[in-house]
Amino acid sequence: MPRPFPAQTVRDLIGIARLLYRTWREANPADTRLPELVAIGKDLRTAVTMASATAPGTRRHRAAWELAELATHRLGSVLDAYVAVKPLVA
Repeated sequence: MPRPFPAQTVRDLIGIARLLYRTWREANPADTRLPELVAIGKDLRTAVTMASATAPGTRRHRAAWELAELATHRLGSVLDAYVAVKPLVA
């Protein structure tokens, strides 16, 4: 049985990416991590949109899961570079 898409969790991750973006941009507008955070946020938003428009078990729904999982992994990699935020995410 297909798993339902965790839309609220993905929205929370979008919020974390936005918070990091604002914090890092304020500290250093030339921070090289900012474009990656923008890309992660866009991918997470796309995944939520895709999942909400499809039924579990469909190819597009599975693609939404895969996109969200990849973006979450990328966000985790960015967080590794910013250790002070890791306890917040955990």
